[in-house]
Order: sequence, then C-alpha cells, then structure tokens
Amino acid sequence: LAGSGKLVYFMAIEEAKFRKPVEPGVLLRLEVEFTQKRARVCKFAGRALVNGELAAEASFTAMIADAPAD
Repeated sequence: LAGSGKLVYFMAIEEAKFRKPVEPGVLLRLEVEFTQKRARVCKFAGRALVNGELAAEASFTAMIADAPAD
C-alpha cells in the first residue's frame, strides 16, 4: 500500500515458520499476496526470501485504515 496514504494495522500472525537464519545486511525479498478481503480487514500470505531461497513464511491478518488527518 505504499503511496496510497493508507495505514496497515497487524491483527494476527499465524502459521509462521522460520526456515533459515537471516543475518544483518543481507537483502531480504518480501513477497505478499491477498488471500481474502472483507471491507477493511484482509488476510495475506507472505514469504521472505534470501537469494531466492525461502527464509520465512506466514499468514497474517491486518486492518487497512485511512491515515489520520493533520
């Protein structure tokens, strides 16, 4: 949601699995996709990869909200 002016509030993280250690300074590629969307609450599936190899994965739920007005 980068550049959309929306905020993401994490509500739950499920089925988190850490497959290999990741050290500081390593480039971490995050891949996230919608799995379910209801009004402002969405479910996602995400993976973290290092050099194309799976380092971690999880399913998570988040609420999408408008940023507060200044």
